[in-house]
Amino acid sequence: MKKIKLFNKNEFYILKTEQNVNSKIEDVWEYFTNIKNLEKIMPKKYNTKVTIGRRRKLYTGKLFNIKMKIFPFVHSNITSEIKAVEKNKYFIDSQIFGPYKIWHHEHHFIVNEDKSIKIVDIVRYKLRRIPFIKILHKFFIKKEIVKTFNHRANKINYIFKNYH
Repeated sequence: MKKIKLFNKNEFYILKTEQNVNSKIEDVWEYFTNIKNLEKIMPKKYNTKVTIGRRRKLYTGKLFNIKMKIFPFVHSNITSEIKAVEKNKYFIDSQIFGPYKIWHHEHHFIVNEDKSIKIVDIVRYKLRRIPFIKILHKFFIKKEIVKTFNHRANKINYIFKNYH
């Protein structure tokens, strides 16, 4: 099961995704808190590389840098900070330098009654004020974000179907 919603509220765009995986919370947590695994779940066309912060586990205040292709022949360096962590429950990262004016991403992990894990992503983002950005968002950016999170959900399902 996966659900994806994207809507606009008070000049922020809000994306919410939910999916369930059959795995132990410890395994799901271990996978998601290893930042270099981001490279494995992102679409290949973005050529995502974690360039700083690959090795150590997550902690509040940790900085990491990602280099990714956002358009053909256009790469972006994104620096984010881990704002909060509660083991086996959630972590929050926030872009401090990158293509968005604001990108705030909450990752929640909920143990269901049947012991499966519900993974909930909540992203609040705001676009930079540049000419034609709302048109670009409507016809390109929004669709790419939804496609990216669909891709991630499919990869996550595959990974945890085959996780040992």
